[in-house]
Amino acid sequence: MLNDQAVFFDIDDTLLDNFCAFKETIQEFFPGSLNELALKQLYRNFRQNSEKIYQNYLEGNRKHKTDRWRLVLQTLQQTSSVNTSELDDYYHLRQGKQLLSKEMQLLLRSLKKSGILCGVLTNGFALQQQNKIDQLMLNQLIDPNWQFISEEIGDAKPNVSCFRKVAKQLPKQIQRIYYLGDSYSNDIIPAQMAGWRPIWLNRFGDKGESAIIQAKNAEEAVVLLLSQLLSNRA
Repeated sequence: MLNDQAVFFDIDDTLLDNFCAFKETIQEFFPGSLNELALKQLYRNFRQNSEKIYQNYLEGNRKHKTDRWRLVLQTLQQTSSVNTSELDDYYHLRQGKQLLSKEMQLLLRSLKKSGILCGVLTNGFALQQQNKIDQLMLNQLIDPNWQFISEEIGDAKPNVSCFRKVAKQLPKQIQRIYYLGDSYSNDIIPAQMAGWRPIWLNRFGDKGESAIIQAKNAEEAVVLLLSQLLSNRA
């Protein structure tokens, strides 16, 4: 049976390609400054700082979101050449142009057609994350009842309780929950600890436990996820 399985997705860097928006921002303001490998390393640091800022916010330390750009400018040795707000505004402009990849569109359509429950579990502010959901037109593919945003549920990744809180709201027949995410610490480890079955979309070659199922890109992630679903079909 397939209807006893559910598949949940992270948004940022999983369904939404934030690296592309970051790359376009750097190329717009600092053309030719970095090659692809250096851009990816810089983005990894940017992403980690973004996660820290959000975690600090949850803990009551209200750092401004543009702080993550100060470290980028320091790395590029461009600390006085551009305003961090300009960078952040342009980044969000480019982020708002990103679409759901063809691979993920096909995957979600196939899962919906097969009657497999699909959902979203994402960290972030409700309005901001809902805008991303709308941008990717996920309501056409994922029932809004199964779209969970951390601010709305009062819990956030990497808390294991966040995953358990979502699992308790699912239909009783759901026996296995797969989770596709990009962050080893925020997505993969807590999902596994909550009894979910994580698949790591490790686009940037980050280090983690080798036993974790992982994919280098969206195409690999689709193949791995479908093979897992079919192998557990009763």
